[in-house]
Amino acid sequence: MKSFYLSFFAFLIIVLSGKGYSQSKDDFFLMPDGLGFSNQLEYSYDIKNKKPTFENWFNLDYRKGIFSAGLRFDIFQPNDPDPSISRGKEKYSDIAYKYLKAEIGDFNRGLSVTAGNFYTLFGRGLILKSYEDRNIRIDNNLLGVKVEGRYKDFALTVLSGMAENSLAGRKDILHALDIEYLGLSFAKFGGSVASNLPEPEGAAKTTLSAFRIQPSFWNIDMYAEYGIKQNEDVKQSVFNGNNAITGEAFYGSMSLYLGSFSFSGEVKHYDNYAFTSYDGTITYNTPPSLRKEYTYQLLNRHPSPLEQSNERGFQIEVNYNLDFDTDFNANFGMTETLPASSYFQRVNGFNNPVLLQHKEFFIQANRNWNESLSTILSFGYNEELQSSTKNIAPILEQRFYFGDINTIKVVIEHQHTTNKITSEKYYSNVLALEYLRSPNLSISLVTEVETKEPVEGKTLRKLWSFVRFGYKIFQNTDLSLLIGSRQAGNICIGGVCRFEPEFRGIELKMLTRF
Repeated sequence: MKSFYLSFFAFLIIVLSGKGYSQSKDDFFLMPDGLGFSNQLEYSYDIKNKKPTFENWFNLDYRKGIFSAGLRFDIFQPNDPDPSISRGKEKYSDIAYKYLKAEIGDFNRGLSVTAGNFYTLFGRGLILKSYEDRNIRIDNNLLGVKVEGRYKDFALTVLSGMAENSLAGRKDILHALDIEYLGLSFAKFGGSVASNLPEPEGAAKTTLSAFRIQPSFWNIDMYAEYGIKQNEDVKQSVFNGNNAITGEAFYGSMSLYLGSFSFSGEVKHYDNYAFTSYDGTITYNTPPSLRKEYTYQLLNRHPSPLEQSNERGFQIEVNYNLDFDTDFNANFGMTETLPASSYFQRVNGFNNPVLLQHKEFFIQANRNWNESLSTILSFGYNEELQSSTKNIAPILEQRFYFGDINTIKVVIEHQHTTNKITSEKYYSNVLALEYLRSPNLSISLVTEVETKEPVEGKTLRKLWSFVRFGYKIFQNTDLSLLIGSRQAGNICIGGVCRFEPEFRGIELKMLTRF
């Protein structure tokens, strides 16, 4: 295995440092026609735990005429400790993704057939969202066959495939169909159905069905989708055969654009609508979470995972441009659990009260004073059921511009946290200094201090600090090197969270694309 790593690194070094084959001075390397590849490498060494981690994703794709094919070679040594991510593979290197695709016809009348591994999204993910996100180590690709067809104003997707469970096995079979009508200028219509056939003999299949509409008129865009869930075992054991529906979901959104003002609103109701494999280790659907994703370190750390079976709520956002140099943004969202009358509580035999699961408020003002100076003021507030905390965070971001190339950014974050169970109060401060020389170089220094007083009169402080260097090589490779320590916390994207433990050491990331 070590010899393989050395060979692999040698290959990367040759590619990155080799002489160009292109006659253009802007391109140092010219791939053969139809061939492309990308490589993402992440290596870290935790000094405190004396633990190295190596992860690598190598993608190779080729297209010739109506045919295309590709593969992804993964290396993890060791893998992520989370079993839903590692899937039983502590040390792993293999071709984890491969496909062959044929496309016939044109945009109005065409057909494409994919065999092998593939990803698919139906609507907004209410029924099916098969995707990869390496930041949170999600990869629920399907292995099977997918057929996509288009005839005039109709688009159809039919698939059959299996996802990999936590033990690296592909057991349950998923069949799914999605159809969409695009013939009207003011609206689109669509419908989806998906059934999961479990491996154990005699176990009932789970079926999700949904209908969606997407109107668009004047300065308004809207989207609405309603779905139901059916399972014969639940129908008989819980509802004595009297209720064919065992779960339901609704998602709706609206966006309004009016001059310098814009508004967007979303609403959700997810009641016993989680769509998983029989063993529960694979999640097929990931509907919109209605949680804001922040660029700031402290605000983006709080755990608030999406619960497809037991939540309802809304989120609204307003943007206003006062003039060319001044704009404002405000966001408010709230999520709570479902009442005792919900399918979720009745199916599971619960009788719990409605609880506030997540509430957040964020406001931001941006002002460009001149060509050399801009200021961003932000304020965030959130409450969470999972961590039982209430957080208040004012933030100041100052940018200094020196011509069109050089920028210095200063960010000061302060967050005051109250534990609603123990009444403990503590606060955290983050100071981030960043220098950017567009488009190739960035250097940042980030320091975080957490101050607690577990016993009155006894103050405890923890300090984390790191420096990160970023550099772009030949316009094809992004290199990032981090040295120092980083606080533990959650990374949440779209309501799916991954816990990052405390880290002290060195971390290297490299992304190459051709």
